[in-house]
Amino acid sequence: MNEIEKNRLGIFIAVAYGVPAIMSIFMFIGMKKGIDLTMFVNTQMLYPACGVILGMMIARNKDESLPLGGFITTLVLTAILMICSIGPVITKDIKLPIPGMEMSLSTLIGSLIMTVGSFVAYVLFWVCGKKKREDTGLARKNIKMSILMILLFLVLYILRFVISATLSNALNGDGKSLQMLKDAVVNPRTFMLLAVLVPNFVFTFIAFFGEEYGWRFYLLPVMIKKFGLRKGVLLLGIVWAFWHINIDFMFYSVETGPLMFVGQIITCITVGIFFAYAYLKTQNIMVPVIMHYMNNNLIVVLAGGDTSILQNQVVHARDLPIMVIQGLVFALFIFAPIFGKIKKERVEQ
Repeated sequence: MNEIEKNRLGIFIAVAYGVPAIMSIFMFIGMKKGIDLTMFVNTQMLYPACGVILGMMIARNKDESLPLGGFITTLVLTAILMICSIGPVITKDIKLPIPGMEMSLSTLIGSLIMTVGSFVAYVLFWVCGKKKREDTGLARKNIKMSILMILLFLVLYILRFVISATLSNALNGDGKSLQMLKDAVVNPRTFMLLAVLVPNFVFTFIAFFGEEYGWRFYLLPVMIKKFGLRKGVLLLGIVWAFWHINIDFMFYSVETGPLMFVGQIITCITVGIFFAYAYLKTQNIMVPVIMHYMNNNLIVVLAGGDTSILQNQVVHARDLPIMVIQGLVFALFIFAPIFGKIKKERVEQ
């Protein structure tokens, strides 16, 4: 690892892990005040990409051409969203009455800003030019294989959910997930929400790009070079899981944070294996970005559009073995031939 690579890694770690650590202080205060923490979670998704972007801009190779428009948009957007996150914690959380629910004013403003920023960044990355995309891992490569990988992920995602719901019903007598799946299949709203997912991607892609540009584009090659192919992928899953620890304890599950964190490790390792597999097969960062988008949004679609399903979950010890079994749908790809024969140059940036 040369000096530039060391500097970039230091910047990445400082931003991707240091900023969430600092923001967790405000997040904890907000949790105690009963403030909506959605913007903290959405904004944290951008930190890994910001770490990569700042590393490229500060420790820059002379022959490297950067898409500064998209990069600066991402950095500015992240800074604004951090302000939206912290705002109600240090001032006042203003609630807006919306039919059927209440929404924090800062969450509404932050969501609108993210929508606009995501669209602007998407366009800027699209039109920045071939060389800039190639130099920064944004090239649109292997389109046919990319489509195939995305469709395969969709099939495996549904299979994983069916396995989870069936096992939960058989072992625990909990038929909620199975009933949710049955209701989703016969509910026309499900298909309407699925149709909306496609155009909505452009307006929310920045959050999923934020994670995948950090984990799969940047850190995956670093881990592979250091630890080897399979071990590097598995360790990345653990590193990725620990990055979620504040969210696990303060957003996903306040009551059962430790068990949620264990479940997060299982999920990040297993899903991370397939994300890595798909990225190495395609060398197209938009593939894991789209998969991450689908992974986070399809559960909401199956729940009939209820976004609250992601918050305040209760995890039981008996759920963990089911997570392991359902995770095998993705985890078995660790034995794919590509992890044994991929050439070194394909994981170099």
